[in-house]
Amino acid sequence: MEIDRRIYFIMDKMKQFSKKKPEFICGEFPPKWNPPLKEQVVKQYEKENGILLPQDYRRFIITVADGGTQPFYGLYPLMGKLPSYEKRAAVYKKFPYIIRTPLNIAKLSEEAYHALFETQEADAGYILLCQEGCGMRSILIVNTEDKETYGTVWFYDLCNDAGIYPLVHPITHQTMSFLDWLEYYVDKTLELEDSDFFSYGELAGRIDEVN
Repeated sequence: MEIDRRIYFIMDKMKQFSKKKPEFICGEFPPKWNPPLKEQVVKQYEKENGILLPQDYRRFIITVADGGTQPFYGLYPLMGKLPSYEKRAAVYKKFPYIIRTPLNIAKLSEEAYHALFETQEADAGYILLCQEGCGMRSILIVNTEDKETYGTVWFYDLCNDAGIYPLVHPITHQTMSFLDWLEYYVDKTLELEDSDFFSYGELAGRIDEVN
């Protein structure tokens, strides 16, 4: 299975983390991983929410781990307890944006800006992946009418009045799947000096480069 081979390849590269001692870390490093979920548990979750999880993410959480201590403050579990400052989105509702029209807060009227936070309309159709700090999150879109948007990872930053934008890989110029997102973290961690760090925000919002 192609997904399994790619997961193995990514996790194998991660073994090289033993050589790294990054100065700026949030969660425990090298990563520690939670046990994977049972297939039946995931099926029940999908049934209850009327969704199908993206295949690469789904395969990861049932064969490798349902969360862990990295990236950043850690990969959140599908259903397990979250930190007190986090909340889950309404995954049974549709995500309101697509990769061609993300949420740019700077372009909102004052009325639309206040409505965004009052109605919480943006908190739908996605799964929280992780937080980098200061409210900057990675999210995985699992419920949308748009085929291009489904299964893509976005940068969610309302705390800093930035917006919600898809991540675009700097080499392929394509939107990123869960495994793209995870592999980018591994490659970037191995590439950087221990005194350096990165943010997924560096890849956010470059819609003009999506083919």
